[in-house]
Amino acid sequence: MSKKLVIVESPAKAKTINKILGQDFVVKASMGHVRDLPERDLGIDIANGFKPQYVNIKTRGQVVRDLQAAAKDAEIIYLAPDPDREGEAIAWHLMNLLKGRGSADRFLRVTYNEITKPAILKAFATPGHIDQNKVDSQQARRVLDRIVGYKVSPLLWRRVKGAISAGRVQSVALRLVCEREKSVLDFKPEEFWLLGAKVCKRVDPRDPFAIRLAKIDGEKPEIKTADRATEVKQDLEGRELRVSNIIPREIFKKAMPPYITSSLQQAGSSFHGFAPAYTMKIAQKLYEGVDFGEGPVGLITYMRTDSVAISKEAQESCRQFVTATYGPEYLPEKVNIFKSNSAAQEAHEAVRPTDVNRTPDQLASVLQPDELKLYKLIWQRFVASQMAPAKIAQRTVEVEAVPPAGKTSTYLFRATASEVVFPGYMKVTGYEEKKKDENGDEVEQLPPLVTGESLDCLEWLSQQKFTQPPPRYTEASLVK
Repeated sequence: MSKKLVIVESPAKAKTINKILGQDFVVKASMGHVRDLPERDLGIDIANGFKPQYVNIKTRGQVVRDLQAAAKDAEIIYLAPDPDREGEAIAWHLMNLLKGRGSADRFLRVTYNEITKPAILKAFATPGHIDQNKVDSQQARRVLDRIVGYKVSPLLWRRVKGAISAGRVQSVALRLVCEREKSVLDFKPEEFWLLGAKVCKRVDPRDPFAIRLAKIDGEKPEIKTADRATEVKQDLEGRELRVSNIIPREIFKKAMPPYITSSLQQAGSSFHGFAPAYTMKIAQKLYEGVDFGEGPVGLITYMRTDSVAISKEAQESCRQFVTATYGPEYLPEKVNIFKSNSAAQEAHEAVRPTDVNRTPDQLASVLQPDELKLYKLIWQRFVASQMAPAKIAQRTVEVEAVPPAGKTSTYLFRATASEVVFPGYMKVTGYEEKKKDENGDEVEQLPPLVTGESLDCLEWLSQQKFTQPPPRYTEASLVK
């Protein structure tokens, strides 16, 4: 009996899957697309329903011949490119190229979200057929790219030195960049002033702390000029500062959902300075398989996804890991469920490790430094997503500047300090850097205070500021 032929996209994936499936299967790589629109013609019959005209890619000639030879004697041909629209289109092109005048019955479509033995065996035990809707979706995008690019690119080549091409994505991205640049150039900065004081208790502990002016006569302070700032400071001189209120608050901070494609690209850029394309290149390698002593195995699920959903098996495995590693108090009573964006197609799970028990420390000696950095981001974010919220004790002190005789204006100052009393998911991700709130009155710590006690003013503080234009895009913020 002839062997079963499996066609994937890359040699690395072929090697990993071949080891899992065994000797009854021949696994070959198509090296991506084997057919495309012609390079030097529009290749689209606009007058007849935008019908695309495909040609074989010249650089894939030997690959196609090898696949045709392997397909000739194969009883079943499993088409197993990536589980997205692009992969579906590659599978469709392969079938049309390899079947010739024969039947399509021996072609089966296999999809999987992770390259692990259980996932691969399950996928090949329940194969399906090509999803024509996905194929048509990819073709529509490709046709639109060609129509826009074929008409606009020549203009671009004539006008912009070193330009490559235009397309549906580049055109929209260029508009976003141009609109942001116009906002930056048109921006007119406005002056404003922040006022406050450095104060301390009159009894120990006398460590100084800063308070920020929050209200003038019950309204938000609008101090637009240096003259107005000086006027307010003069009015404050000689006033007694007294604690008028202490507001305790308990905050529960929930973990973020697992990564999707765009948030993973943003994290790679923010934490490690990776370009989005480089992040995806590393993620592809982690997905396709890394050999760390037990043969090649996929370390993460498919990295092109817009869904934050994860499987019940992955949730349960993660909950068991959290309980065993950090203790039952770090496990929420109910499984954390996250909602995807309303426009998400949710064809796949979120990006997560294929085995939560395979910690970054265990792979430190096997992965390349950048691979380890990205795997650690994915692993930490996934584990944290299934952990209990962090519990933060926040204390806000309000200080009034008591008006002396003859003055009626009132001034209220504030300072807020936060303390993590239970780290929750931060046990995995690390404690997050404190960010000043919109009023800017967050301080490192506050001494013990009681309502009614007076404070000594060590120094009145003032700072001139100017409103800032919207920032220009980075690669990560443009992706977002």
